Amino acid sequence: MKFLVFLFIVTVALFGESRPKIALVLSGGGARGGAHVGVLKVLEQNRIPIDMIIGTSMGSFMGGLYAAGNTPQEIQKMLVSTNWHEYIRADMDRKKIPMQRKLTEYTYQGKLGFGISANNELVLPTGVLKREPLLLKFSELTANVADIKDFDKLSIPFRAVATDIKNGDEVVLKSGSLAEAIYASSAIPGGLQPIDINGIDLVDGGVSDNIPIDVARKMGADIIIAVDVSENFSSTLDVNSYLVVVGQLVDIMMRKNANESIKHLTSKDILITPKLDGYSGLDADKYAAIIERGYVTALKSVKQLQALSLSKQEYAKYRKKYRKKHYAKKFIIDAIEIKNETHISNEVIKKMIRQKTGTAFNDKALREDILKLYHLTTFDSITYKIVKSKGKNILLITTEPSWNSNGDVLFSLSLDDDFNGHSAYSLKVGYLMYGINSLGAEWRTDVEIGKKQRFSTEFYQPLDYSQKWYARPFLSYEKMTYIVPTESVGNQELESRGYGGGLAFGLNLSRSLRLELNAAAYSDKSDVNLVQYSEEFNARQLNAKVLFDSLDNYNFPNSGFLGKINIKKDAKIWGSDYDYEQFYSQLQKPLTFRDNTLIINAKLGFTDVKSKKENAVTVYDKFLLGGMFNLSGYPANSFAGNNIVFTSMMYRYRIKNGGFFGSLGVPLYGGFTLEGASVWGDGKDFHIDDIKSSASLFVSADTPLGAFYFTYGYADEKHNNLYLYLGEKF
Repeated sequence: MKFLVFLFIVTVALFGESRPKIALVLSGGGARGGAHVGVLKVLEQNRIPIDMIIGTSMGSFMGGLYAAGNTPQEIQKMLVSTNWHEYIRADMDRKKIPMQRKLTEYTYQGKLGFGISANNELVLPTGVLKREPLLLKFSELTANVADIKDFDKLSIPFRAVATDIKNGDEVVLKSGSLAEAIYASSAIPGGLQPIDINGIDLVDGGVSDNIPIDVARKMGADIIIAVDVSENFSSTLDVNSYLVVVGQLVDIMMRKNANESIKHLTSKDILITPKLDGYSGLDADKYAAIIERGYVTALKSVKQLQALSLSKQEYAKYRKKYRKKHYAKKFIIDAIEIKNETHISNEVIKKMIRQKTGTAFNDKALREDILKLYHLTTFDSITYKIVKSKGKNILLITTEPSWNSNGDVLFSLSLDDDFNGHSAYSLKVGYLMYGINSLGAEWRTDVEIGKKQRFSTEFYQPLDYSQKWYARPFLSYEKMTYIVPTESVGNQELESRGYGGGLAFGLNLSRSLRLELNAAAYSDKSDVNLVQYSEEFNARQLNAKVLFDSLDNYNFPNSGFLGKINIKKDAKIWGSDYDYEQFYSQLQKPLTFRDNTLIINAKLGFTDVKSKKENAVTVYDKFLLGGMFNLSGYPANSFAGNNIVFTSMMYRYRIKNGGFFGSLGVPLYGGFTLEGASVWGDGKDFHIDDIKSSASLFVSADTPLGAFYFTYGYADEKHNNLYLYLGEKF
């Protein structure tokens, strides 16, 4: 083999060429593509010149970064240090979504539902994983060549291979945005959303040509160094989910066309197949080991590679020509134009973009602002480019509406059973309508049946382009049966029915902090059949609320903070049958180290009753204890009072994570809680001796239907319970 390569080089030299043109062809394979970096290290160490790079999927990512002037060491550092779960994700970054969207999660904690398209049709998303976070990451990593649109003018000429999703044809990208080309080549069908480039919807190039050897030939390559990191599909696959099926189909297509491409290699070409047994395309947390495997395997091909090696002097000349890193020149933005196809006003977009005309282009700040805009959940994509017109630099921002631009149809199912005679279910259906006006108004209507019958509707109207101030009128009807403890005759069933509404005004100080003041009027009727009690009440309330929510996951948080303060006044002078003031506060703080999470929970509530009548506080404002994680050893609603002190510590261990697919991969947990709490009534003081303690052991999972728990709660020999729970957060 070495003799044949040497003979070829001599022949080329006799015909006037200084050396053969060498193409590096890098295949796709997900995280296994980290092995390409190890190969690049060996090529540089052995002074192998590369004249062109052609990549598919992960190969286009690694090859594109190298062609843009990055060293293998820089690429390795980036791969290993980046938390890829931030960019390859099935959901929005919860910390960045608006508070109004977080509040929807409080009601609908599962992931079931449909979108309503611009044509008012029921639709599903075009991909499981979000496009914008990963595309913006690629833009950040290729920012140094953002002004180069011809890929032949990169440090090394480059091509990215993608697939036309409409007909399966191979599409070779040789110009435009390098970041978009890398994304298109890497967009796993059914996983990442496709991207439109030049009017063609593109997905992963591995579907059509995972080792694009023919592309290299057409570019004039004399010798090809091909690196194959394709994953072998499993013939003994356990088909147990949509994600497994999609992954298997992609692996089959990639492996088969890769095998066909390899047949076109000649005796003078070199094929490197890193030994990656035990590593999958989703092992982004194992890049260091995968890179090392690529390096070790490439070393075994050194004898073949050395036939292509240059002398130190020749390689120095090569590096001066091909390895000089380009840096995009700084320039001034003369104008900003917005091409916006969504219902949101251009002014809303402008308010969130910090770039100003007459100032230097700040691509880093712009990417941050676009990601913030994206998390409004209104847009399918937000792209930007610099357009030169009449000597001016125009920043053009283009938006496309989200797949669910006209709304969401939401579903939530919850079940609970304490294996002690108490079981219940709840089914919720809601419609959240978007696009009502250019300020971003929303109208949400919810219906619930089961343990609670409830109908509610509210209209959320931002009052300014920054979407900080808002108004929120609301109406609701509710019917529910409570188990209320009494000192005289024990626990009683109290059926409560209420209806009413109100108007709120609020301020979103940030996407994690909201202040709200609302006035509400309710009428409710309470019935206790056993004692033939029935009475109607009117409530006239004024509420001041503070909500801080930066949790990364509502059901299974690992970081962030949740804090609530609610100050309520119900007064007879406003026409109410009640007369009291109430203060309530709650906090939750998770602390995580690797797979271990400690969650601190606390609640504190006091009620100052002005009236001495027995029912001086509406049943909705009673504090209840008992049930899972709320003194787990006692049945639900075992204790009630106008005042509460509660604290708990939960330890949670992550047994299995969800990989790139987050909660769609159904993470599995186990852990325990320690709980202490007390409630008391009017005319009594809190005493430390009154605190009741409890503990629990649980296994849980973050499922598409919401949180699943199987829990054993213990207080003492007489008070212990089993719980089976699915759906709402406890």
